[in-house]
Amino acid sequence: MGGGSTTVSILTWTGYGDVQDAIESELDGTSLDISVTNGSARMFSTMNSGGASEYDIVIPNNEYVPRMMEAGIAAPMPQDVVSNYENLFPRFKQASESQFASDGEIYGLPIRFGWYTYGFDSSVLPEDHTQSFDVLFSESYEGTDLSGKISMYDGYYKSMMVTALHLGYRDAFEGSEITLSDEQISEVETALTEQKSNVLGYVTDSQALTQSFQQESAAVAYTNRTNILNVQNNGIDTMRVADPEQPELTWFEGAVVSSESSNQEAAWEVLNQYISPEIGAQLAEARLIASTCQAAQENIGGEYEDRLVIDPSRLEGMIPFKPAAKNDAWVEAWQRVQAA
Repeated sequence: MGGGSTTVSILTWTGYGDVQDAIESELDGTSLDISVTNGSARMFSTMNSGGASEYDIVIPNNEYVPRMMEAGIAAPMPQDVVSNYENLFPRFKQASESQFASDGEIYGLPIRFGWYTYGFDSSVLPEDHTQSFDVLFSESYEGTDLSGKISMYDGYYKSMMVTALHLGYRDAFEGSEITLSDEQISEVETALTEQKSNVLGYVTDSQALTQSFQQESAAVAYTNRTNILNVQNNGIDTMRVADPEQPELTWFEGAVVSSESSNQEAAWEVLNQYISPEIGAQLAEARLIASTCQAAQENIGGEYEDRLVIDPSRLEGMIPFKPAAKNDAWVEAWQRVQAA
């Protein structure tokens, strides 16, 4: 840590410390104090129970930024300080100007992103198959036996969202919340229950997912794109990232400066560095998680290009994570699926 006169404290995910030295070198007189925690819910709970006076910056997933805005613990972004905002992918500028905005002010800054899709072993399911979330709900797909070879994400929110998209409930994702009706939630539950006979397991852990493909137990997996890349990186050269016909679900880390921070300008200057073309590329390479700064792609090393250089058109039509309007009903439906 540098010896600057201003210390900016950050509550965030693993990986942000990888570029700490670079940021401190760019911002003379500023040092970073980074605390790592696992989970956006925990970040929100910490900030909402006294942490807003302890941390200058918190970086949860995007769906938690509106909750911080509602709780009054998010400060508006001074766009003259965050000059690199103009370098963001258009999709993430649009997202911040809708999901993170209120009364003409923006309260969150997208930093890193990924999306949920399915990965597949192209030695089992050919690359030229019709790429669709229907794959996840098929015992046999275009002549390929998938019975017992499908891995699903272990969590109600992501698994129920993809099921809703498979069933064609696109309109439910249009607003600030996911507005599945009771009938639609019931149909999602039925589809997931019927799917279980073809499911190898419900997985979140990247290592466990990799092992299932190494052992040739899994052929298809619905998961985070980063997990799919990790499977590739661990010797499964035939692993591919699908581009389904339905819209995919994107997550991005939304940085918030605490409304109780006494270092707000310095905090926004730090966040501006995280999305700079140079440091944004370094941050992306450190954990193989793409930067929201489109200009950072020019600085991605050749060995990382296939993982971290994203065509902007790939992001069009993606749906940002957002809260479920009937969250309790979702949880109850998922519990019944798991018990079935």
